[in-house]
Amino acid sequence: MRKIIFITTVLLFGIVTLNAQSSSVYTRYGIGDLEYGYSPRMIGIGDLGVSILDPDHIIVTNPASWSVLNRTRVEFSFGYRGDLISDANRSNFTSETEFKGFTIGFPISKDYGIGAVLGLVPYSRVSYKAVQNLTYEDESLKSYKILYEGKGGLSKIFLGSSVGLPFGFSAGATIDYYFGNQSYLSTIEFEDNNSNINTIYENNRRTTGFGTTAGIISSNLARDLNINLFSDLRLGFSFNYIANLNTDTLYTSTSLYLVDTLAIAKTEMQVPTRFNSGISFVLGEAYNISLDYMFQPMSKFSFDNKPEVNLRDANKLSAAFEYKPKRTIGMTTWEQIVWRAGLSYEQTQYTFNGTGINQFSTYAGFSYPLGVENTLDLAFEYSKRGTTENNLLSENSFKIFLGVSFGELWFLRFDK
Repeated sequence: MRKIIFITTVLLFGIVTLNAQSSSVYTRYGIGDLEYGYSPRMIGIGDLGVSILDPDHIIVTNPASWSVLNRTRVEFSFGYRGDLISDANRSNFTSETEFKGFTIGFPISKDYGIGAVLGLVPYSRVSYKAVQNLTYEDESLKSYKILYEGKGGLSKIFLGSSVGLPFGFSAGATIDYYFGNQSYLSTIEFEDNNSNINTIYENNRRTTGFGTTAGIISSNLARDLNINLFSDLRLGFSFNYIANLNTDTLYTSTSLYLVDTLAIAKTEMQVPTRFNSGISFVLGEAYNISLDYMFQPMSKFSFDNKPEVNLRDANKLSAAFEYKPKRTIGMTTWEQIVWRAGLSYEQTQYTFNGTGINQFSTYAGFSYPLGVENTLDLAFEYSKRGTTENNLLSENSFKIFLGVSFGELWFLRFDK
């Protein structure tokens, strides 16, 4: 109980104190950057892990993976991100720190593969700052600059369960509640403040709605098909459906003397369904290799029944390697460390003037044992996306993720 109180305190403190602000102008469009994995363990294997059954971690991409939970498990993580953003003439470095997510899972029946998980994880992020300077040759026209700033995104709270199916298959599903605020500001600042009034135009959106995530993982096909090369071979599939999200919008103008409400409206946001598939196999009971693919037709995204012209379909392909040594009596701490590495290619949802924004990423990470079932998880990610051609931006991002995973035996029944 003391451990849970400590975790809750840390989480609340983190949510209140962490301030995230980056400068990726691409996040201005749609719902911003899409989020996939929230924990260092998921980041270390390329964000997805659709077909992996892991009793030592909670993977949120596919709820069918919870069928192997054997202990009550509590996980949370934080992240640091640094971005070097460049155009054809100059570069700028920005950074942010943010709370990534929290999950708690319970094994209900090991024999029937029933596990339950509750969590809070991000779905998308909006975070940017940009400045446009406007100067006129005619001195009678005062020069000014426009500051563009956006922040917010979408998060989801989910509750779900898994179940074992005949022939060694596993399935799972969740009920998801989506919520979030997206704030878009445009500030006009004049060089001559005596004769001109600086003004801030702010568009606030408050979004809520429901959805579901469902998935399935196959049995051990290496055993079923007598493939001696692998000790474990599985296929996985999942999808994430979001119903139309209710969105309240408020458009205001703030100047020196007053705050003027320009428009208030209620509308809907349509976020397309996300599809995930993957295959994983184990060599020598310790070397795990996984290949995953994600597809989300973001070209069908709409707000107030209007499509976003700068969005296209998103695709992501990732490959990952994990070395997870088999536990034996007498192992040293160093011998128990789990190592991870991965690569991914992503066709992001952004496109401008016929130029698509693609992203290449590399991942690395490890889990350091804090006890028999507890780990300190760390992951690193380097990604590069965009181009400086056609007046676009090139982004080089470096991310560090830190998390803790606690596993304990709860709700044990003893024979009298």
